[in-house]
Amino acid sequence: MADAQGAVVRADDVVVQFPGGKSPALGGVSFRLEAGEGLVVAGDEGSGKSALLRAIVGVVVPTYGQISVFGSPPGADATRRRVGFGAETRPFPAGLRARDVLDLVALIRGYAGTPTQPVLERVGAPGVALTRVERLEVEDARRLSLACALIGDPDLLVLDDPWEFPETIDEISAARARGAAVIVGSIDPGGFPALLGRTLTLHEGEVVA
Repeated sequence: MADAQGAVVRADDVVVQFPGGKSPALGGVSFRLEAGEGLVVAGDEGSGKSALLRAIVGVVVPTYGQISVFGSPPGADATRRRVGFGAETRPFPAGLRARDVLDLVALIRGYAGTPTQPVLERVGAPGVALTRVERLEVEDARRLSLACALIGDPDLLVLDDPWEFPETIDEISAARARGAAVIVGSIDPGGFPALLGRTLTLHEGEVVA
């Protein structure tokens, strides 16, 4: 279900100003994304990509402007099961095993008890279930991030700086084929624009293309 005007995500003049920042991380970004559509958010480091993606999933609260996701505020209970987020870094306690991380994400999103091994196999990391986060190779940490986003086969898939694994491409294609919207943030978009069909380029928090 989209909002009353058909958008899965609607951003209206979104400004994000972090405490102590000399200028806004986002300086007034607007866009719409509908079911089945894809969007690449491109730009250099510090351009505001992660701030925008985190605002969409409810991790960051806009200073001004509004974002709606399926017609509700980001992070609302009504939409939590429908949004999958793959973070850029390792936002997990180092001592947790990969399986524990997936169990925690599943619990938070309302999918407690979901088997973890199948999603690890989907992302090409079947052997890391018992590996602690601090011991994961960088590649496997990125695959774990993708696995977290895929739990429950969400209707909105948001990936911050995903690596362009074959599994990533396959999962994005599958998500769009089932009618999900997909947003990818990337410094080096590579083949993602061709896959997703639309690019929003940021520079110092402003939309430049």
